[in-house]
Parts: sequence; C-alpha cells; structure tokens
Amino acid sequence: MRSVRSTTERHRSRRIACLFILTDCCVAQVARKPNEDYATVERRQHAASEMDHPIRPTVEHSAELVESLGIRPMDAVADIGTGVGYLIPYLLSKVGPFGSVLAEDIFPEFVATVQKKVEAAGWRNVHAVLGTEQDPKLPPGQFDVAIVLDTYHHFNYPLQMLQHIRTALKPKGRLIIIEYYRSRLRPGATMEDLQSHIRLDHDGVVAEVSAHGFHLTRSFDHMPYEYVLDFAR
Repeated sequence: MRSVRSTTERHRSRRIACLFILTDCCVAQVARKPNEDYATVERRQHAASEMDHPIRPTVEHSAELVESLGIRPMDAVADIGTGVGYLIPYLLSKVGPFGSVLAEDIFPEFVATVQKKVEAAGWRNVHAVLGTEQDPKLPPGQFDVAIVLDTYHHFNYPLQMLQHIRTALKPKGRLIIIEYYRSRLRPGATMEDLQSHIRLDHDGVVAEVSAHGFHLTRSFDHMPYEYVLDFAR
C-alpha cells in the first residue's frame, strides 16, 4: 500500500511540476533574442530599410509566394507583423477591390509608415492597426486568412497570439505561417545566427500551433530554406 501511495504522490508531483512549466511558458517572453533587432528606434529604422529593400521581391520571390497561398478575390486578410507593409500590394492583387487587408504591427512607427502608404496609394480597403505583443487587436470572426510572414519566431507570447488569431478568423478561416528553417542555411546567415534567432524549426512550429486549436492542411517549401504552413481554424 505504501508503494502505491508513494507512486501516486510522485505522479501528482510531476503533474504539478509540468503545470508550473506550462504556466511559465505562457507568461515568459520566448523571443527576446530575435527581438533585439527591434529594441531601439535606430534598430527599427534599419530593419524598416531592409523590409522595403528594392531587391527583396527578386530574392524572396514574393509574387510567387503570394500566388501559392490560395488567397481568393473578396477575401479578408490579416497581415500580422506587417512591418512597413511590404506584403500589402501583393495581397491586394489577390483579394481585389472587394476584398480587404488589415495590416497589423506592434511598433507605432511601422504602423504610421503603413498608414502613409495607404493614403499615398489611395487604398480604400487597407486598414493599419497597432497591436500588442499579446494581442493583435483584430475584430472577431472577420478574416478568411491570417498571414504571419517571417514573424512567428518574433512572437514573445505565442499562446496568447494564437488564441486571438483563432478568434479573429471565420469558422473556415486559415492561418498561414511562413518561416525560415532553423536547420537550413540561408544567404546572409550562419548556422549560429539561425540557432540563436529562430526558436522552433518546422516540426516544432507545427506541434505548437496544432496544440492550440489549429489543424495543418498542407506544408511546402517556398524556397529551400523557407517553408509555408497552412492551418485550418
């Protein structure tokens, strides 16, 4: 009897320990290292210049990427972590005049840049939104597609973000995550850079997102060192 009781107590202790670990993971900032590049105004200005670099469309094959995502005319798309709105023109080419794009970021200067682009281009179906690290401030049940381009590894609070994104999607909405592999070299980055900058590799991202209410419907490589994950709500 003593043996059974002690075994039960050990199991209970392990469950409590696991609960504390999970709770800590939900509270802790898990992307401090990659977010160092955005810690100051000067660093964000440098990052912004790279986001809008004229060679980016050729290097990243941006048009081909968006073409592969299955975005349809009249879709409502949330571009989460939009930065300075690099992806917006590509998304507008797919959703058309009767679709919409909500461009969200957590840095006011990025959102202000997007707003200037919207006004200069006369985009009536694009809206810029300032979110937070834990809440992208998206209206519930409004979006057909939420896109997270090279941004998931910057989420300090992935659990909270995933919960809010799921709430913002329509019942048949999709979450599309585009990320660099943690284990495959890419131009301009060393393996040490990747290992310190990207928290999870492909399978880890799938497991984490799937554990919070999403179902993976397809996965493919956009480039040898970048992959696309398409989740159903």
